[in-house]
Amino acid sequence: MSDSAQSISPATHTTAGLDQAFEQLAGAGGWWDAAARIAIADEKRAARTCALCAERKTALSPYSAYNQEHDSVTTLPAHTVDIIHRITTDPGRLSQRWYEDAISGGMRPEELVEITSIIGVVTLADTLSRALSLPERELPEPVAGEPHRQTVPGTRIDRAWVPMVAPESAEGMLKLMYHQVESAAGFVFNVARALTAVPEAVRDFFSAFMPNYSTHGEVRAGGLDRTQVELLASATSDYNDCFY
Repeated sequence: MSDSAQSISPATHTTAGLDQAFEQLAGAGGWWDAAARIAIADEKRAARTCALCAERKTALSPYSAYNQEHDSVTTLPAHTVDIIHRITTDPGRLSQRWYEDAISGGMRPEELVEITSIIGVVTLADTLSRALSLPERELPEPVAGEPHRQTVPGTRIDRAWVPMVAPESAEGMLKLMYHQVESAAGFVFNVARALTAVPEAVRDFFSAFMPNYSTHGEVRAGGLDRTQVELLASATSDYNDCFY
C-alpha cells in the first residue's frame, strides 16, 4: 500500500462528501425549506424505532395497520411522516399504488423525489458511522431561505413513476451531473435519473455518494475490485429490502 493510501483513514474518507452534503441539507432545497429538510432527516431516524413501522414490516400487507399513528418527532403533516417512514422501513413493498396514494394525498412528485434524496443522504451517513463505530452526525441547524419550487424543463414520465429528465434533454447542473456519472461509470445508472426532477436532490445525494461508493475506476492498492464491491452491495441491498 502506498504512503498516500496509508495517510487516508476510513473516517477521513467518509467525511469527504458528508460534510458538504450535510451543509447543503441545512439550506433550502428545490421544494422543501431548510426547516422541513431537517425535519425529514429527523423523521427518517425516528422511523427506525417506530412501533407502527415495526408492526407494519411484519404484517402480510403494509396497509393492514394504515390507520394507526407513527412515533413522530416533528410537526410534519401525518401524510408526509407516513411517506418518510414507509420509504425508510419498508422499501421492498413500495408499489405504484403507494406512489399514487402519496400523490393523491397532496404530495407533489418533486417533493417525494427530494424526500428520497434526503433519506438517502442520512442513510449513507448513519450506516457509515455505524460501520466505523463513530457517533451519528448531528443534524445541522436550518438556515434561512426558501425553495424555488420550479419544475425542471424536459421532465417526463418514462421508465419510472416519478418524472425524470433524460440525458439528452438535460441542461445546466443536470447536464454536468450526467457527464460526471457517465465519465466515472461508463454509463448512466438509473438512480441518477431518478432524482433529476429536482437538481438539488441530485446534488445532495451524489455529494455524499460519490466519495464513499467507488465501484468504478482504478482500484486502490489492497482494496476490493468492482465485482467484489457489487457482490457485497447486492447482498446488503437484498437483506435490507432495497427497492432500487
